[in-house]
Amino acid sequence: MKAIKGPCPWTKIMPTGGVSPTEENLKGWFDAGVTCVGMGSQLISKEILANKDFDLLQKKVEEALAIIKRVKKEHLT
Repeated sequence: MKAIKGPCPWTKIMPTGGVSPTEENLKGWFDAGVTCVGMGSQLISKEILANKDFDLLQKKVEEALAIIKRVKKEHLT
């Protein structure tokens, strides 16, 4: 991120690989200067889809969004 944001601070970056729905991972990305993140299999696992466990998926998405909200709020203060 530094290699891109350094000479081009106006650039908005959205990583999609290596992003997981954990506080540590998401904080690291936002601390590095990303604008937003994309998550795939780290959030929507094959097991969730195979079991059609949409309640678990909803819970995981809500948790990830809450972490992102906290992390982004830290950057505003």
